[in-house]
Amino acid sequence: MNWRRRGRDQAEGIEHVQSRHVLSAFEPCSGRRRWYGWRPVLTLLVLVSGVLPTHGQSPSSPSSRTIIYFVRHGEVDNSQPTRPLDAAGRERARVLVATLQGEMLTHVFSSHTTRTRQMVEAVALPRGLAVVALPSPGSRLDGKVVSDATFTGAAVRPLTDALRRLPPGSRALVGVNRENVFAVMNALGVPVATPSQPCRVGGSCVPCLTAACFPGGPDGDYDHLWVLTIDPALPVPQLVDRRYGK
Repeated sequence: MNWRRRGRDQAEGIEHVQSRHVLSAFEPCSGRRRWYGWRPVLTLLVLVSGVLPTHGQSPSSPSSRTIIYFVRHGEVDNSQPTRPLDAAGRERARVLVATLQGEMLTHVFSSHTTRTRQMVEAVALPRGLAVVALPSPGSRLDGKVVSDATFTGAAVRPLTDALRRLPPGSRALVGVNRENVFAVMNALGVPVATPSQPCRVGGSCVPCLTAACFPGGPDGDYDHLWVLTIDPALPVPQLVDRRYGK
């Protein structure tokens, strides 16, 4: 499905997103899960920070906007040291392939873990794109070799640096862990919630910078697909939290 709309709305800086539900990152998820695919149920107008550009601020052309998709890895096999995707996780990766079919990606990244790389490589390979894992497995960080045992928070800085260097107009997919996803988004300009300014549905916000506020309880949800749009002409990136699969 093509998420991007054309014509006058793009010129006005409005992103049309087809989705069955849009949440802020901290909104409680529903308990029941089913396979939905990508049947559009409603169309929402999602505005940067929930408002139109103020006087003197004009959105840039679509070709200069950078769009970054963040997806957490699927379910994992905890009986193995590298914690690769299990059967359910591999099925979720196949659903992600179908979800992003038709999206013109230019870059694919993941954290250094096997599970995040596996989650996005099925999307990358048919497009002839390499998965860039950061920090690079086998490299040294603080005197230790980077491996699946390396704390997932170690991916925040190298992923952020790589995403900041993307040329305008890029379309990137990033496989993340719940311990690093909100910190990366925040480093790219998404505000973090405060007691006086909590996240709200339709706003651009992350609830915290750790896994403590990741939606879905102790194990966390596996079906979020965050879409971050960075427009150089506007001060705040747009963040939309979508759900896919089951």
